[in-house]
Amino acid sequence: MIGIEKMDITSTQYIATPEEGREVDAFNDPEIVRLVALNLELAVKNLMDSRSPPECLVLTADICTYRLTAMPTDDGKVRVLVFDS
Repeated sequence: MIGIEKMDITSTQYIATPEEGREVDAFNDPEIVRLVALNLELAVKNLMDSRSPPECLVLTADICTYRLTAMPTDDGKVRVLVFDS
């Protein structure tokens, strides 16, 4: 069972900068990374298309030694980055 947790970040220790991440590699990343990245992308798209989308939207997922971050871009697309631990 996967738990969803809401966390209010009061420090910058959890915030990763986009320069540190990389795009998902469809050929070399494990299947779990690709599937979680797809789910995060779809979740961000659904929230963006909702009646009242949040002003600031960043979704993250921690799996094994990877942290994935999904955020909308200025052109209306979704960017998913992978951070290796």
